[in-house]
Amino acid sequence: MKSNYQYLISFPLEGLILRLTRMLPARPRLLAFPIAVIYVLSLLLPSSSFGQGYIEGVNVSYENLPMKIKTEGGDQKFTGSNLKIGTTIPIFLTPNKSKYLLVGGNLEAFNFSGLHPAFEVKSVYSISPTVGYSTTVNKKFNLTALFMPFLNSDYKNVKSSDIKFGAVLRGTWKVNDKLTWKGIIGYRRQFYGPQYIVLVGMDWKVNNKLWIFGDLPHSATVSYAVNPKVNTGFNLFVQNSTYRLNFQQRYFEYNTVNPGLFAENYVSPNWAIRATAAYTLIRNMEVYNKNDKATGFIDFYEMGSRKDPLNPEVAGGLSFKVGLSYRIIPGKH
Repeated sequence: MKSNYQYLISFPLEGLILRLTRMLPARPRLLAFPIAVIYVLSLLLPSSSFGQGYIEGVNVSYENLPMKIKTEGGDQKFTGSNLKIGTTIPIFLTPNKSKYLLVGGNLEAFNFSGLHPAFEVKSVYSISPTVGYSTTVNKKFNLTALFMPFLNSDYKNVKSSDIKFGAVLRGTWKVNDKLTWKGIIGYRRQFYGPQYIVLVGMDWKVNNKLWIFGDLPHSATVSYAVNPKVNTGFNLFVQNSTYRLNFQQRYFEYNTVNPGLFAENYVSPNWAIRATAAYTLIRNMEVYNKNDKATGFIDFYEMGSRKDPLNPEVAGGLSFKVGLSYRIIPGKH
């Protein structure tokens, strides 16, 4: 795999990003900054060929969520929009690239439009830097550890208690060139209490057209290559996040399970655009008082019992997502 990661330690990345941001005066700064980050990373990240079973060095996605709450006074209809930006950059520590640091982060802006008195949340945000270390134990086994602090709230009167922490340990075992198994365990401190992460993953190249990969029960992708640049298939995505609300010392929990269909096109050997239409089987968008705690969660499964949420149920329904990602395919040159 070709790489320029070694230069990241001394590369004046921040200054270049700021200069590129200033080159876009007609755009809002909140949009110009991530555009500049993406441009810089596209210059630094390595080149690889088309395919699936990838690592996303850069990902930008926008999700549109039509929503409805049934109340005695009538239905309240509104729309949610979720913008996410994520990066992951390895910094190799050995010439053979068997040991490396992982540096990156994720940004999220989750907004709700319209009038919806039964659901008090207007906007929540998340900032989550990531630091990790990966080592190749032998030819078949790799071990990776990640540390992830995160700040999730409506960003009104931000407090140190808004900062939570999480850690993940991942092991991968390569059976052969077509099949790799993964095991992931982790822990996150959420506003409802502890969240335990237990995932089993795989990356299976069934044949030249069909690829299956993911980390169950959190994510899964079944991808079929229509041609070298176009893929289509099935995608499952699960999210469980909590955000502190300044209003009356409450927190908002977003727990969703989205199976859907996607189509994607590689606009270059590394950059892919994906469109997804999904139906939300579980859409828990619930507001609780800060002292309403769960015994814990195993990924998205709740243990114990809490008081009922303060808001009426938000109905499940469709979601539409479009994303742009820079993909690195392990082992490809």
